[in-house]
Amino acid sequence: MASTSINMLKVTANNVESDECYTPANGVEPLLEFSDNGMVYYDCTSGISSNIVNTLNYNGYKCIGSGDKDFLVDEIPEGVDAIITNPPYSKKDKFIARCYELDKPFALLLPVSALQGQRRGQMFIDKGIEILTLNNRIDFTGKGSPHFGVAWFCYKILPEKLLFR
Repeated sequence: MASTSINMLKVTANNVESDECYTPANGVEPLLEFSDNGMVYYDCTSGISSNIVNTLNYNGYKCIGSGDKDFLVDEIPEGVDAIITNPPYSKKDKFIARCYELDKPFALLLPVSALQGQRRGQMFIDKGIEILTLNNRIDFTGKGSPHFGVAWFCYKILPEKLLFR
């Protein structure tokens, strides 16, 4: 049993093959109560479709997608107030660093295990981090029984450092 869990973490945590996961609406909805409908949000990994963009726009917020832009290299669109995305987990440190570099509010949906890590930990210590933990696991595949938990890692979004929903 333990080896199965370890193997699943290896498969989902740090490889490009597992990076293409779409966030269902129920993964975005807990963040809505902390969102500001006067801001423009940017899903920097949306490509041609995004449940994050759709969920925010459906609920009265303005969210734009990235299309073919590479967040780690390209400039973000003018007028963007905040970043919201479920980044590729194999590149989570680069996405966190880029978000801090831009110094805009952000919300990144990451595995709970992303709390640990020397490089990430130092960024969190230096810049600050807010965590919105979800009460249940998000099923990214539609197959049920998600094998890892996620949380929204936020900066300048939440009213407290740690919230449970």
